[in-house]
Amino acid sequence: MPLPKQTTPLLLSSLAAGAIAALTGCINVKTHSTIEPIYMTLDVNLKVQLQEELDNVFADIDAASEAIDEE
Repeated sequence: MPLPKQTTPLLLSSLAAGAIAALTGCINVKTHSTIEPIYMTLDVNLKVQLQEELDNVFADIDAASEAIDEE
């Protein structure tokens, strides 16, 4: 018994979808990831900050010594 002409495209598309689903169901994908440490170099210029603080301290000492010398 032949199939009606309207069901042939539907049957072919169903078979194609079934074949694609069957083939993609067999695909197995494995992933591998590692966590690597990240190394960073951080340079901090403390000399400038310390120099400014030392200038402030010595300025206070110089001001105090000038006040003592004036007396």
